[in-house]
Amino acid sequence: MQSVGVFHTKGGVGKSAVTVFLADFLSSLHERRILVVDLDPQGSSTRALIPEPRLKEAFDEGRSLSKVLAATSKGKLTRKAVEHAIIHRTPTSKPRRGSVPLAEVGVLATEPRGYRSLADVMGELPKAERKKHLCMLRKVLDEVADDFDLALIDFPGSELPFWTFMGLRATDFWLLPEIPDYFSAAAVDLVTDSVLQTRVLTGHAVKPLGTLLTICPNRSSTVYKKTRTALAHLETLAAIPPLFPKDCEILHRPDAQKAIDWGTEQLSTLSQRYGAASSPFHVGLRKLAKHVLTRLGDVSDRDQLSFVADLRRKLTDYWR
Repeated sequence: MQSVGVFHTKGGVGKSAVTVFLADFLSSLHERRILVVDLDPQGSSTRALIPEPRLKEAFDEGRSLSKVLAATSKGKLTRKAVEHAIIHRTPTSKPRRGSVPLAEVGVLATEPRGYRSLADVMGELPKAERKKHLCMLRKVLDEVADDFDLALIDFPGSELPFWTFMGLRATDFWLLPEIPDYFSAAAVDLVTDSVLQTRVLTGHAVKPLGTLLTICPNRSSTVYKKTRTALAHLETLAAIPPLFPKDCEILHRPDAQKAIDWGTEQLSTLSQRYGAASSPFHVGLRKLAKHVLTRLGDVSDRDQLSFVADLRRKLTDYWR
């Protein structure tokens, strides 16, 4: 199992959205076994995949990433405990012409109370002792490595040092979501510093996967052009992962917000969640999923875009 960390130190850049989008398209269109690891106690990606009643029931039963990490910190990690903690989204629709059912996805969710308890315990440890626990998440994922093809790690919305480094220690490839504006781009150095510091602290080098521009309402704006030029320069310096092509960028903000809005966890097909298969938003995410697989060395030919859908996306991109 490979792992991709959707990581940025700033909130609101689309980490959870990108995690959910990739989980849906990689599992449903490419039949990859996906595990979503939600390190954020707010649980945005979890709630976009798992209905609230099922999530509450799981937490009441002690099924959470927080619980497993607490057991790991005490040296009591078992494969059975990890399997028990994973909440599965099960398909509720059958394949039929023109409709792709949302496939099964496993979720390791962070329960808020357990998160706070574990954070308090880690905060009381001496620095040297706390450093030894940075590999906890990696150990958890290793227990179920044979059960999944890819783990998508959704990071918290702000920099929480221990959780950041623990998550990066478990990350094989780094996907950087970035809003094309001055404020977001100005924080890139903080993000890269965290990745570099992880290597210093743990000896683990996170490989670059890609930088994805999100929430791009207008490509003709000066802000977009200057930000993308600046990011392209950072790419040449190997300061950030290589940019994904423009046709993968998430241009359609209302569609993106709608896809992870309250109640979408009840939807059963890709078209219900992301619009028609030929719509520009849907096509862009299909292209993103294929690019991610290609960069992971896992080429898939299961999803072939029609000429009309591809042309429609290109024309839409041209006029934005």
